[in-house]
Amino acid sequence: MTAPLDPAPLDPVSPDLTLAALGTQVRAQGRGAFAALREVRRLEAVLTRFRPSPLTELNARGELRGPPADLRLAVQHALDVARRTRGLITPAVLDALEAAGYTAVPGDTPARPAAPIPDLSALEGVTVQDDLIRLPRGVRLDLGGTAKSWIAARAARFLRGDSLLDAGGDLHLNFTQPGTLAVRTPPDAPPAFLNVGAGVSGVATSSVLARAWAGGHHLIDPRTARPAAAPWTQVTALTGRVTVAETLTKLALLGADDLLRDLAPAGTQLLAFDHAGHAHHWQAGRWTRRTA
Repeated sequence: MTAPLDPAPLDPVSPDLTLAALGTQVRAQGRGAFAALREVRRLEAVLTRFRPSPLTELNARGELRGPPADLRLAVQHALDVARRTRGLITPAVLDALEAAGYTAVPGDTPARPAAPIPDLSALEGVTVQDDLIRLPRGVRLDLGGTAKSWIAARAARFLRGDSLLDAGGDLHLNFTQPGTLAVRTPPDAPPAFLNVGAGVSGVATSSVLARAWAGGHHLIDPRTARPAAAPWTQVTALTGRVTVAETLTKLALLGADDLLRDLAPAGTQLLAFDHAGHAHHWQAGRWTRRTA
């Protein structure tokens, strides 16, 4: 959902590779790009719910002994995000996603009555230890809401110097010079750009127009257990870490402005598009429509 724009902060002759993974196109540019994409592929195999993996085994059995360290870390990250967002971004949405019609691909099964989503108290019963992960009865995990940005951050550790890793709109950036980022906007929306400073930063774009089907989309609102009635069609966040940026975009799409005020680090840039295609910026703790 985002792409570098001139002036390009990266060396034009540095490796620039792409890989079909995580249900999208993953791009790595910079020294170490091949190793970074190899790490994306390895982590996807651990965390996917779309083919046999340690995660699917955990969900089927309710526990997994001797779990891979990466699964433990990814589950812990998802649980931390759930706590910080007061349960609005929760990994315990798998039953609700499937009930909404998202099993193997978006909309591949008819929607069923909403499946209840376990609350934070149920997630407190998840056991994560070096030798065991155990789920409480009735809890099955989908890590898609947090894993893509987490994988991007982990894989980016293999990059050196000016570099980027773009996991379908979740970007880890490391620039020695300031640059400009073009945001791929919704249909009929005006062009949009973000100024990116030197150093490490993270960008995430979330949209209810992607991974959507007739009558639904992938962002489940745990307050209703159904696809969210989002106030925006798309939100992009720029902040210090891609995992934080991804969390902020989901909160914005869920209309959780109170949590945005609490959790958005100083200097965060947020850009949202409403259903009419108008752009809005987050300024001083509220949304302001962009006039030019």
